[in-house]
Amino acid sequence: MLKKIEETFAGKIWNTAFYQDTMVLEVRDESKREVSFSALNLKSGEVLWRDFRPEKSWWLGLVGVFGNHLILHKYSTQQKPEPLGVILINIETCSVEKRIEDWIFFNCDGNILNLYQLDESNLPVYQSIEIGTKPLKSVISAENQYFVRHYPESSPHFPTIFKFLYHLINIEAQNGVDYLEVNDKIIFSYYIYRGNQFQNYLLVTNQNKKILLHDFIAESEGIGIDTFSIKSDILLYVKNQNQLIGYEI
Repeated sequence: MLKKIEETFAGKIWNTAFYQDTMVLEVRDESKREVSFSALNLKSGEVLWRDFRPEKSWWLGLVGVFGNHLILHKYSTQQKPEPLGVILINIETCSVEKRIEDWIFFNCDGNILNLYQLDESNLPVYQSIEIGTKPLKSVISAENQYFVRHYPESSPHFPTIFKFLYHLINIEAQNGVDYLEVNDKIIFSYYIYRGNQFQNYLLVTNQNKKILLHDFIAESEGIGIDTFSIKSDILLYVKNQNQLIGYEI
């Protein structure tokens, strides 16, 4: 397997968004109370731009990527943050194209951005803004969408996976496993319990049980789900919370 991406960021990879071969990451540096955004081309592995901070505020969050635009929400500083506005960023130029105060994201088709706010009667009022030249079209066909399955210990499938992993690498998987079959490969994200921590590993084998990749992901107090994904035929996972790894699958 060919490694295409290995990028380390100065904070936790908090959220991600995709459109075609573009990936955008929201990175939060909790020690500095800074949030930044970075963009990559998955096919080439090229970093388009990184550590972009459209505002000094910690209270920004990624909404999604729509065509060549990244949309962010601004939030209040309350314990239960409420959206306060929208920031529109051009991915190609890495620049703020528009700031729309006091409006909340509703949806976007890549051409028309729809926003709303609540009036004095707490009823929604809408506005639409043209941001592109044509509606966004999905380029991912149904057969190329990969859905990672999570099997907890209570699943009837878990004992079969447990036995497979035990005989292959002599470990006892615990609590749950993320699982995906793609092409001739089988991908597992499993946990073992050591030193009062759960240790998460990623394992890729082929159908002949040859190990193609076996990598430590992170330690944690509990287990997670969706610990890896496949986009643009790249196997993606976050290692130690701040490192993005991608392999051609």
